[in-house]
Amino acid sequence: MAIGVSIDTSLIKWDIIDMKKLLFICTSNIKRSVTAEKLFCNCSGIETKSAGTYKLATIRVNQELVDWADTIFVMAEEQEGHLSYMKDNFNIDEKPIYDLAISDVYATDDKDLKVELIKKVSKYIDLKACLDDLLTSLK
Repeated sequence: MAIGVSIDTSLIKWDIIDMKKLLFICTSNIKRSVTAEKLFCNCSGIETKSAGTYKLATIRVNQELVDWADTIFVMAEEQEGHLSYMKDNFNIDEKPIYDLAISDVYATDDKDLKVELIKKVSKYIDLKACLDDLLTSLK
């Protein structure tokens, strides 16, 4: 015998969040992509990973990482060919991939690099929920 139950779903606090999975790519996975991964990893609703295109990168980009990501950000197509490398070597499947055009002139965790990352990533991802945390990381 079936019992009819009505639940007002607006009263439920959902613990499952649709996480955005962001993959950051640079050359060696030492400075820019690592800084981006660490900068955005504490944003609510965002998971991050980073990798490099160089064969000796700390973490070398692979198809598993590409498949994991919802959105991919490369650091510098014009100077280093990151976007071309990704398109030539991986099945991207119409996945959003953006060139941030950030040259390899910054040290890891450099404040100016973080400012550039926030400005450029915010063009593609809504960062309002974590903006205060991001700005605090600049101090």
